[in-house]
Amino acid sequence: MDGQWSGGGTGGDGDSGGPASSSPIGQLVDGRYRLSEAIGTGGSGTVYLAEDISLGRRVAVKVLHTAASRDPAFVRQFRAEAQAVASLKSPHVVDVYDWGVDGQAYLVTEYLGGGSLRSILASGRTLSPSQVLVLALDACRGLDHAHSKGLVHRDVKPANLLFGDDGRLRIADFGLAAAMAGEQPGSGHAGTARYASPEQARGKVVDGRSDVYALALCMVEAVTGHLPFVESTVAGTLRAREGRDVPVPDVLGPLAPVVARAGAAHPDKRPTVAEFGRMLLSMPEGMSRPEPLQLVGPGEIGASPLAGEAASVTPSVFPDAVPAPPQRPVGPRRRWPAAVLTVALVVGAVVGGTVLWENTRDVTRRLPSLVGSSGESAGTLLTQLGWVVEERFDRQDDSVQGELLEMIPAGGTALAEGEAVVIVISLGADRVAVPTGLVGVTASEAARLLDEAGLTTGEVTRGFSEETLPGLVIEVPGAASSLPLGTAVDLVLSEGPAPRSVPTGLMGMHAADVQASLLALKLLPVLVDSPGMAEVGTVVGVSPEPGTPLAVGGEIQVLVSSGPEPRPVPAVEGLSVVAADARLQAAGFRQVEVEGPADGRVTSQDPASGYMGLPQTRVTLISK
Repeated sequence: MDGQWSGGGTGGDGDSGGPASSSPIGQLVDGRYRLSEAIGTGGSGTVYLAEDISLGRRVAVKVLHTAASRDPAFVRQFRAEAQAVASLKSPHVVDVYDWGVDGQAYLVTEYLGGGSLRSILASGRTLSPSQVLVLALDACRGLDHAHSKGLVHRDVKPANLLFGDDGRLRIADFGLAAAMAGEQPGSGHAGTARYASPEQARGKVVDGRSDVYALALCMVEAVTGHLPFVESTVAGTLRAREGRDVPVPDVLGPLAPVVARAGAAHPDKRPTVAEFGRMLLSMPEGMSRPEPLQLVGPGEIGASPLAGEAASVTPSVFPDAVPAPPQRPVGPRRRWPAAVLTVALVVGAVVGGTVLWENTRDVTRRLPSLVGSSGESAGTLLTQLGWVVEERFDRQDDSVQGELLEMIPAGGTALAEGEAVVIVISLGADRVAVPTGLVGVTASEAARLLDEAGLTTGEVTRGFSEETLPGLVIEVPGAASSLPLGTAVDLVLSEGPAPRSVPTGLMGMHAADVQASLLALKLLPVLVDSPGMAEVGTVVGVSPEPGTPLAVGGEIQVLVSSGPEPRPVPAVEGLSVVAADARLQAAGFRQVEVEGPADGRVTSQDPASGYMGLPQTRVTLISK
């Protein structure tokens, strides 16, 4: 940002005319919005927390990049898009309060304190399928409202899925993708490469089904932490998804087939957003109750989006038309800070496009200012512009390996085509940041992240974990935020849950209580009826025996009393009453009644001999 504002603005569309400052913090935009804190940076501009001094409320002010703001065609397009978006009134679309140009184009929206889906994922957390279901339903409601008004978002991505303090999702940046590409409202193809649909990548006119595709990608990433089809270049990313449906992992559970339809490569096979929402509404019966989202406040939002979120897809970008830059390995590869990647990825679109357009006919050109971008990308661009590039390397604190530290001559210098330009590329700092996100990944992925950061894998041990799958990292012992280059980092891998043992004290308990106790231990009870004299429903035995070790999910046979079995009533007619009673008692029939003399003989019995009775069956003897 150029720091266009001073103590107050003039309002309207003109430049405020104030002297430039090194930072816009504390400055007024259009004499009304005082910027207090930068809370995020994206491919289109920087978002600030601000105070609306007219209404005394907090707002978010998105200040778009300077180059675009100086283009009259862009300003016209920006106004048209902003006016269209301001007409959207949905609880799931960020409210647009104001817009204008005060040196730079800006957009004023409601302030949301809950951060974004991108900030949640950047913190190393993922969502459960139930949480993603709630998020997707809210997104469908917001998108359906916009689609009903003829507006297609074209840039649905985690950074544009925001949350209020109440946890309710709102969709941001409607229309900015088209405005940044200079398209007519509602018709364009622009968007972020990582989330672009195949037809969007080919430069075709898109409709609401392109938003459905992008939402499907967001859902997969939210659950797994990984986005499908991501390659090392924009062209590779777009090419990877050509003609291929979004791969949906089983971890999405009941959502998987629905998300697979939304991620179909051909738009005709995708549902509309309204149909997608109705399909999602059929899911909750088979899914667990979602836990509340752990929101990440705006103060934790990354300074820039991920690398792929800084690259836009416009009608001039096609997968097969983007050449791969020449390889210049400079030590181990590193993960770029988002701010560096943002500069690197917009070099071709902003610097390259502007410089080539304005200076194609000139023999002498002004060097673009590329400090802070990728040294490799800068070298490629400078070579394409006709200068001879000489590379030098140095170390510098707070720099990333491969970052461009200095240009000689400096950016802005007029230099004839064919002259030499020295670029100084960082070999990295003496200390390197320990990668976040090591916990929860495989050992090989952790090793790759450590290698990219300039660290090595140390001792790998194993431990039990109730939550983490076997083979995934559960701990990085003694980890610091940064370590000397080449330091070995120890890892602890999960062996899954600790072994269980068959509990004692189950005998005599009710079967339902035993079943609940075993399930709580993640053991599988198998109930087996066992006839006997014990009370029906009580446990009379378990196998294996108490104390036997079992793995999680192991089966335990639980013998449950089903009561005594029926047995035949013996024949006692003709016997003396005393002998008949003794025979019945021996057969297990305890309730015997005698009608007649106790010293007589049995002339009849009820029930008759052979009747299958239980011990509590009453037997009546008739005697004479």
